[in-house]
Amino acid sequence: MSKIKTVAIIGGGVSGLSAGGLLSRKGLRVKLFEANEKLGGCCANTNLAGYTFNDGALYLALPSILDHVFERVGLDRPSLLPLRKIAANETTTLPDGTVISIADGLNVTVKKSSVDVDRLKLQKELRSMLKKWEPVLHLFADDIMTHPFSLPRLMVKGWRHLHKFRGTVASEINKLFSDEAVRAAMSGVLLYTGLPPQKTPVFQILGLIAMLSDGFYVPEGGMGKIPEALSQSLKNNGGEIFLNSKIREIGVKNARVYGLEVEGQGLVEVDGVISTVSGMVTFGSLLNPEDVSGDMRRKVQNAPLSHKALSLQFGLSNLVGPCSHSNSIFPTMDKQYKVFMPNEDDLKWFNYTVPTVTMPELAPRGGSIIEMFLPVKQNLPVDDWDEQKKEKVVQSALTALSRIHKISIAVKRVLSPKDFQERMHFYKGALYGLSPAADPRTLFPHNPPIAGLYQAGQTTYPGYGLGPAAVSGIFAAEALMKKGV
Repeated sequence: MSKIKTVAIIGGGVSGLSAGGLLSRKGLRVKLFEANEKLGGCCANTNLAGYTFNDGALYLALPSILDHVFERVGLDRPSLLPLRKIAANETTTLPDGTVISIADGLNVTVKKSSVDVDRLKLQKELRSMLKKWEPVLHLFADDIMTHPFSLPRLMVKGWRHLHKFRGTVASEINKLFSDEAVRAAMSGVLLYTGLPPQKTPVFQILGLIAMLSDGFYVPEGGMGKIPEALSQSLKNNGGEIFLNSKIREIGVKNARVYGLEVEGQGLVEVDGVISTVSGMVTFGSLLNPEDVSGDMRRKVQNAPLSHKALSLQFGLSNLVGPCSHSNSIFPTMDKQYKVFMPNEDDLKWFNYTVPTVTMPELAPRGGSIIEMFLPVKQNLPVDDWDEQKKEKVVQSALTALSRIHKISIAVKRVLSPKDFQERMHFYKGALYGLSPAADPRTLFPHNPPIAGLYQAGQTTYPGYGLGPAAVSGIFAAEALMKKGV
């Protein structure tokens, strides 16, 4: 059995950069191949006419996990990547005109046209929620998420909390809060999962707890500064980065990886490969079918995918406000399933972010940015998203936004599920790969049954987000170094 000396990494997102940073720091020769023209994947930024748009990720939660990654790759996160805390987190407007605002911490206000909310009671309910769920959040942030995921480890470390994981977000929020408007706002924070509260596993409430307890953050200069900073470790330690380099095939011989077929380069011989594209792509497209085990084929075929959405981004020449970083026009919690039943002719329920509330410098002076991820009909074939259909959704969104803000468009950017699939390489256009409701057993292992091949990325770890994605690259790199074959 030979030692691995040269490693190829497929994908230049935060997972691939984390893996490459650690391996190059340990003395291995690393070649990273990114299909796009820039690093970062869905954590990159795109600048158009002076407006800095997000390519996917909108904020950073649980920065301690990212700190763990930076430490492993030998970088000082605070100096390389200063963060700005989001002070105005969320504003939700309900059909009756009630407005619920969540600022920093437990600073939650409710403005109703009729009966006032008992503020002392609301604060008591919020503190009770944190008392119940903060220990779980700390367990995951400080321990579970900084180790390769295993159900036995979760059982041993978190047995005191396992009873909390029964039920849904809806059932839990109904128990925690007495006011219908507050329930709607709290459950609405979690609709980014692509699931209504009645179908969202209660575990996902940790996203809400993270916002209220620890806060959400944006790196100075935008989300794209995260991969930019992470790439320093790979570059500082002699790693090679190849952009515009799409992988055609992972070469396997005698059940062992021997190289990659790279578009425009041909065969690149390596001793090991870490793939950070989705497990569905690795085992469904990049490998010869005869090299894929029956178990892996079944994982690909049965993968429960997350939702698809259409991204609308507007660079405005005017300021918008007052508003929060994230803003929602939502129904009450019992009717929030309607958010995922979009009417393209009349956009009634939607969420939009205004990143310039937190970071005005992302737009030219006097300008603003509005970004929307709109749910679409999930059964619509990806190839049906032509320019005409995209423009129809744009006009519907502008009509809805114009009821709230003055909209003076300087530049716009639209990404459909087809664009996400073809340009961002999202499997079948699914935003998160696997569904947030997926059973952990549907995840792909970091060390699959092909010698020299390792898997990282969102389909290898429960949940999604920058921290878990980045740390998954660390886990794959550690598995490679441990086995060394």
